[in-house]
Amino acid sequence: MHPRFLQIAPRRSALPKRLVGVLLAIGAAVTSSRLQAEPVVLPPRAPTAPIAARPGDLFEDVTQRAGIDFVQQFCHRGIMNILLSNGSGGAVFDYDGDGLVDIYLLNWGPLDGVTGEPAGTAREPNRLYRNRGDGTFEDVTAKAGLAASGYASAACVGDIDNDGHPDLYIANIGRNLLYRNRGDGTFADITDQAGVGDPDAGISATFVDVDNDGLLDLYLCNYLTYIPDRQSEQNPGAYPGPLAYAGQANVLYRNRGDGTFADVTRESGLYSPGQRGMAVTAFDCDRDGDADLYVSNDDTPNQLWLNDGKGHFREIGVEAGVAFNSIGEAPGSMNAAIGDVDGDGRADIFVTRLGYGSLYVRTPAGLYDDRMWASGLGRLTQRYVGWGGEMLDHDNDGDLDLVVANGSAFVLDGTDTLLLANDGRGNFTDASAAGGAFFSTPVSGRGNAALDYDNDGRMDFLVTALADRVFLLRNRAETGHHWLKLELEGTKSNRSAYGALLTLTAGDLTLHSEMRGPTGFLTQSDARPHFGLGARPKVDRLEIRWPSGRVQVLTDIPADQILKVKEPQS
Repeated sequence: MHPRFLQIAPRRSALPKRLVGVLLAIGAAVTSSRLQAEPVVLPPRAPTAPIAARPGDLFEDVTQRAGIDFVQQFCHRGIMNILLSNGSGGAVFDYDGDGLVDIYLLNWGPLDGVTGEPAGTAREPNRLYRNRGDGTFEDVTAKAGLAASGYASAACVGDIDNDGHPDLYIANIGRNLLYRNRGDGTFADITDQAGVGDPDAGISATFVDVDNDGLLDLYLCNYLTYIPDRQSEQNPGAYPGPLAYAGQANVLYRNRGDGTFADVTRESGLYSPGQRGMAVTAFDCDRDGDADLYVSNDDTPNQLWLNDGKGHFREIGVEAGVAFNSIGEAPGSMNAAIGDVDGDGRADIFVTRLGYGSLYVRTPAGLYDDRMWASGLGRLTQRYVGWGGEMLDHDNDGDLDLVVANGSAFVLDGTDTLLLANDGRGNFTDASAAGGAFFSTPVSGRGNAALDYDNDGRMDFLVTALADRVFLLRNRAETGHHWLKLELEGTKSNRSAYGALLTLTAGDLTLHSEMRGPTGFLTQSDARPHFGLGARPKVDRLEIRWPSGRVQVLTDIPADQILKVKEPQS
């Protein structure tokens, strides 16, 4: 029996002529931005060589020096179908509680009906790299028990049992996996016990406390039901786009608090089987104290699910203005990056697409205005296929910039990554040349995670690539600007503090942020909130609104530190 993500269709010669005609008509009616080019079969590729930084480059490729030798196991000679186009990601998290973020990277391996490797090819493991704190990493995969299995897409992290040790969920194309962190450097597979081993085409997931009961729930994004023999009638030889396949419903699992989860998708109002999900982002879009959900879909309208505070949702994507791009299309959306790009205190949404992306800026009325072109982002990104888009303050000047990982959906030749600088008012310019040599190196970029792996207050980033090695880029900008990073611990709230709302004031600067599981396309970034402060040497006031409803205020905080804050008991 084939898993639910895969259907083996009868070959077309075995079908009645009348049915063949119906299928041809359906194929001719399918319009998709994925039908732009024929796939090219390539010989096996060598990983991209280390990229030497030039004097003055803001970022340098330190992957090899750091000891990270992961290469994605592609198991094919080219992008020959839609499942081979998406890639795999990973997660950045401090698995051993030493104050240093570690890196977990996901692999593919063989998949019947999808890949074309020689018979007997073994799956390469996922890899866990422990941060030693001296700029290097150690492969501890075997010791931790995280080699895992399956055709992996994405990972997310959260403390599901509030024991102080972050747990790990892996979304696979096929059966998903949940690993409980034992707290001794090892993990236990509790998938069956927990009841979260969904066998569909998992492509994104996030931990989020939807009902503020102090327990992290789990939202899983599923993709589509793949049929290997299906061909594009409009573009013979090319694989068809997502509308040629049935979408799969996403799933919300409620944490019961006893190590098990219940599927509450229907009762929560979230059941929506017609979409083809690519990524889910949890954030409090209206800052009312509960987590909402934004789902990026492939060739179907994106969805914004508004939470009533009790874990029941209604979909307002069209109403709010975030379902389509600025010209009314719903092209393939990869992921949504969240942050206040214009300094007005409201969370905005940047969406990467296989078509015109979007910068949805929230208005005072609570709706969104797509400022993709007015912001300059339309012109800067229009010739690329954007996958992993991440917001980060790369120069600590107090506004959120963008790093966008790009790559073709059809060939493995690679394209440039973009560094886009914000002027503080939501207008962007191309800073890739100043960013360094990496940004002019063609890469088949997919996942993109922001992190501060050396705890120096300068935001680094990590890019996963299709059929290539991973890229760890160290930020070495010398701006003299100050910063503050937070480590939050919930008590009455969930231990990970996901959902905490933050307001920081430093002189004339006011910044708003949120503690959340920062899921991007296929990846989870460093969850610790980071604030660039510019020339300001201290924070005058920091307000934390915990998910429990408690409000905590801290004052006169010196800059340039990682501040640990525990939720007050009363």
